[in-house]
Amino acid sequence: MTPAHKSDRLSTSFMQEAALLVARIGLASLFLFSGCQKLTHLQGAAEWAASQGVPFASLLMPLAGLFEVATGVMLITGWHARQAAAALATWIIVLGPLFHRFWHAPPQLWQIMVDDLFHHFVMFGGMIYVVVFGPGSWRLGRPKI
Repeated sequence: MTPAHKSDRLSTSFMQEAALLVARIGLASLFLFSGCQKLTHLQGAAEWAASQGVPFASLLMPLAGLFEVATGVMLITGWHARQAAAALATWIIVLGPLFHRFWHAPPQLWQIMVDDLFHHFVMFGGMIYVVVFGPGSWRLGRPKI
């Protein structure tokens, strides 16, 4: 292999790893934001969740916030990213339809609710991708070679 080919391969590998990191940051960003919002506005989060039918909302919202922040950090750092992505995929596919019930939305909110639900499906797909292919080599806890 010539030095030029080796350099091209290293450059491609670097770009792929950088892209995977950017993708993980993008996937995690919603959960970091949402989790922090829940933790810093617990009363409002609990009131909203209770209005959506969540039992024990005042007890569950701090746990939900911690879950979202922790899994978001795990995704970004790549530490146990597959497990974090699997947990978030489950979170998304269960809670998305429960909280974005477009079939009950008034006409003026219907499109927003449909869009929100499909955003959850897109995030679900991203999480499944991380579960199947992993976080890439830029991660904490990477085996030493």
